[in-house]
Amino acid sequence: MKTIRQATPDDCRLIYELAAPSWKSAYSEILTDKQMAYMLQMMYSDESLKKQMSDGHIFYIASLFRVPCGFISFHQQSDDMYVLEKLYVLPQAHGKGAGRFLVEKAEERIRCQHPDKQFLLELNVNRNNKSVEFYKRLGFHIDREVDEDIGSGFYKNDYVMRKSII
Repeated sequence: MKTIRQATPDDCRLIYELAAPSWKSAYSEILTDKQMAYMLQMMYSDESLKKQMSDGHIFYIASLFRVPCGFISFHQQSDDMYVLEKLYVLPQAHGKGAGRFLVEKAEERIRCQHPDKQFLLELNVNRNNKSVEFYKRLGFHIDREVDEDIGSGFYKNDYVMRKSII
């Protein structure tokens, strides 16, 4: 049984606890341990997550059989675009529909807030990440490649993927 709820600042520790093992699974063959630690601290510290929430990022937490298993965050970037910032599911929950469930919840929220408007939903994903195929199955397409300096000598080497939400 899948459930979903909107996260609050009180969930920052839980979000980090979901992110860390998900990152290890997703990036251990792509990024160094040092880069993963740097990025996790940069994006998932309590301070960073609370700032994201106060800046309008919406977080949802999914559970399978009442056990939290993943999360998503997204925000409105412009009049016609939302950005899916984070989507991570614990490795033991892969293949059980939690990732799709989270993306569908984000799309539903966007449609409900703007019922008469079309939006783009955009995300960045590491070019070597297996989830590129997952996003394609959800209707995203590769729009472009970016190499972004994220500090401390590290770069994000990503695809920018997009999908229309009607």
